[in-house]
Amino acid sequence: MKHLSLEYIGNIVLNSFILVLLISVYFYIEKMENNGCLCANHPNKDFIKTFSIIIMVFLMITMFVTTPYVIEMFGNIVAGIYVFVKFVLYILCIVYFYMTIDYIRFLVNEKCKCSEDIRRELILSGSILEITLFIMVLLTIVIIPIIFNSFMLISNNMREYNKEFSEVVSNPMKSIRSIPSKLKSSKNTLAKMTSSLVKKSPKK
Repeated sequence: MKHLSLEYIGNIVLNSFILVLLISVYFYIEKMENNGCLCANHPNKDFIKTFSIIIMVFLMITMFVTTPYVIEMFGNIVAGIYVFVKFVLYILCIVYFYMTIDYIRFLVNEKCKCSEDIRRELILSGSILEITLFIMVLLTIVIIPIIFNSFMLISNNMREYNKEFSEVVSNPMKSIRSIPSKLKSSKNTLAKMTSSLVKKSPKK
């Protein structure tokens, strides 16, 4: 319960920071549009403004609905879909913040006077921080574990391959006779995995 409460609080704090940043971006662009700031026109602007609303709605949901809660209420399948959707949207957030950085840099380089606002610098700094955090999360939660597990799998397979190769060289007839039993063992393992998945799936 303590772990869940800490995760819950951390989730709210992180999402609240992102939410404040998104609100700042939206109203910053809204202010320039209302003031007729022509030098602020850029291909990224409409995407940034629209996507700000989408992510704000998304964060309102994920801020209070954690993955353990979804598992408890709806089961592993729905939780898996929920996590996948979150993952896709977090990837899109990286694109969003990159485009925001590119947009702010455009305003600065164009010396757009009507875009000058303290929010411009805060949005730039916040976007750089967010894109760094998202990349770090992806590295620590997704990319590094995949690389590590792949390396361990290759290492284990190489050891097994060396063992099998040594047996074939030293006693080829024994290796040939053991093929049916190995096939049967693989079939039983596959059957057990399938049975386990069926049992774990939520019942209707």
